[in-house]
Amino acid sequence: MKKLLVIDNLAQLKSVSDPFRIQLLTMLAEKPKTGQMLADELDIPRAKIHYHLNELLKNEIIHVVKTEEKNSIIQKFYEPVARKVVPNIDLLKYSPGEKKKDSMSYNLHMKEDELKQFKKELRNFVKDSSEKKNSKNTKDYKVQILPIGEE
Repeated sequence: MKKLLVIDNLAQLKSVSDPFRIQLLTMLAEKPKTGQMLADELDIPRAKIHYHLNELLKNEIIHVVKTEEKNSIIQKFYEPVARKVVPNIDLLKYSPGEKKKDSMSYNLHMKEDELKQFKKELRNFVKDSSEKKNSKNTKDYKVQILPIGEE
């Protein structure tokens, strides 16, 4: 399981905007489970569970981690693709047809002192570049530092 999934499309955002699906994600994060296991725990129809699981699966929020055959039935065990799910900060700023060619995201693994130095250098860079704000051929960008948790 990845540490972080950054949602970068509206279909994914919609799929995790349902409180019931968040409940399912929480349950699946504890331990991979089948739709039947979830239905039994929540005491609701399996069809309702499978509808929501299929929406999460279709939008790559969960995935099948294993399958088992039981009484000639293939059981699929699901888990979230990541421990945390966050929307891209600029997701709602773009119309569907607008390109995001300048957008990028990186995962960095560093020590606390390296992060401190990185932030210092970034602040200096931002200060220097903001002095050039009125220059020709410049654009505004947003840089975000987001901790993605401990392992």
